Amino acid sequence: MTKRAAFLAFSLVVAIGLLGVQSWNLALGRVERRAIVAIEERTGFVVRSLERAEIAFLPLPRISLSKVVFSQRDGTVAGEALRVRGYLRLLPLLTGRLSFDRVDLLAPQIDVAVAAESDGLTDWLAPPLAELEKLRSQGRIVIRSGSVFLRSGTAIQSIVRDVNLVIDEREQNEPFSLAGSFKWRGVPTDVSLLWPVVGGSAKAALSAASPLLKLRFEGTRSGPGEPVVTGMLALSTPSVPGLLDWFGEKSRLSAALGALTLNADLQLKPREASFNNAVASLDGDRLDGVVKLTDVDGRFALSGTLAGASLDLGRLIDRLPLPAIDARDTSPFNLDGWTGRDIDLRISVDAARLNGARLADVATYVLVKKGRFETGLLRASAYGGTVKGRLLAVSAPTGVDVKVQAGVDKVDFGRAAADVPRLARLTGTGGFQLALDGAGRTFDELLGAMTGRAGINLKQGEIGGVALSELLRRAERNPSLLLRDWRQGKTPFDALAANAGIANGLLVLTDAQVSGSNYRLNLSGNASLRSRLLDMRATLASLNGSLRLPLLLTGPVDAPDLDLESEAFLSPTGSTGTAAVPALLGR
Repeated sequence: MTKRAAFLAFSLVVAIGLLGVQSWNLALGRVERRAIVAIEERTGFVVRSLERAEIAFLPLPRISLSKVVFSQRDGTVAGEALRVRGYLRLLPLLTGRLSFDRVDLLAPQIDVAVAAESDGLTDWLAPPLAELEKLRSQGRIVIRSGSVFLRSGTAIQSIVRDVNLVIDEREQNEPFSLAGSFKWRGVPTDVSLLWPVVGGSAKAALSAASPLLKLRFEGTRSGPGEPVVTGMLALSTPSVPGLLDWFGEKSRLSAALGALTLNADLQLKPREASFNNAVASLDGDRLDGVVKLTDVDGRFALSGTLAGASLDLGRLIDRLPLPAIDARDTSPFNLDGWTGRDIDLRISVDAARLNGARLADVATYVLVKKGRFETGLLRASAYGGTVKGRLLAVSAPTGVDVKVQAGVDKVDFGRAAADVPRLARLTGTGGFQLALDGAGRTFDELLGAMTGRAGINLKQGEIGGVALSELLRRAERNPSLLLRDWRQGKTPFDALAANAGIANGLLVLTDAQVSGSNYRLNLSGNASLRSRLLDMRATLASLNGSLRLPLLLTGPVDAPDLDLESEAFLSPTGSTGTAAVPALLGR
């Protein structure tokens, strides 16, 4: 090639390059219309209006539409983008056809129409996914810095911000695939999805990662009609309450849960999700079993049966926002916050911990329906005996009707005290029974309406903090020694039994007696459930009947005061009286 020819060729390349990098404004003409049609075919969106169109050939051939208003054909998805940029394929362009390798939506604001009663991601994602499934193929779509508004009429249900997604190109009947990130309710999330769009069995996959959630699913979706999704699910979250709150689910019961990992065989049907062969870890406690989540008339229901080696029940209960039982609390009961979702969950473990107490062979349950909450221990072994309990709260015209039942049988309280320090003042082997029933709108009404019964029966134990047998011996030998400190040490007993009736919030002892090797103590009086104050009298007598000491048991239930009655007389049983010693006993 001569120098002249080389120079001309170089000049021609430069000229073409200058033309290519130049952005040309196009009138609404043939090229623009063909570009719009090509974009609509490859994205499924209909362009409703635009401000202008531009074309450039270098570095890549592309057509750019400014301020584009678009929608799906049925109007379910609509929006506008600051710019829609389509990258042209070179070979079709040489033959005079417009075909796009990918279409970029820059800073789009997309509106998705959802039903007014919808309240979750499943309902929100269903309309756009259904429309995308109608497309048997589409080009690659890139969304940058977008926002998605989920609207019911003019009301915004939710907003997804910072949407950066790549929807992969697919040919006839190939699966729909996307990957990218977004921010929803302030939480950044990375996501990828593979979803089949044709009938028959096809692979489906989903993964999501955020500070609140790590999820991975791989399986198949079968169709047509109502599809069934099956596969392996792996999910973990550092906080179940935080995760549910992110999804807009408010639940007081979820506060009991902390970190969770779940692996299960998932079967997903319309309005039903079954987690078979589930392996769940709650703060390190493993539970295996089956769990099902259903949606009946818009109300979610959770049911399942789980079993494991150990579970910390005390930790679960301590996390619950339980109100303090206080008659001064005048706020009305709100059972709706505890019964918002149906629950039928049954758990059995080999060993459980309950505020320090160690239980074995435990079967517990939670049963919740609208306006009804029930939980309890169906069975549990503890310290040589058994423990049972039940709590039932039901909405009633008078407020909330509460029933409490508890039973302890053949339990060694001395062994239990090593794990539960609050029991340290009472040892022995025996049982305890409690049954309460009442209704009210506040704690004051509820406690004032309580009726029921209570009873305790122990053998071969000790009462800590008082030395009653020593007090009796001193009184027999020398009454002047009574003032010495007897409110320390222990009182061994052979048998302790007490029974009480409860009516209108007042517990009245009907039979209460403690007997030891050299004494018998009889107790009578009452205790108010509202004020939690004791007003009781006791008589400490020697077994030979020669001496009797009157005592008072008064003060708060948590820290009662046992003292000699100030006007007491020291007298042999059956005598008309001897020397009075009120000054001595009243100091």
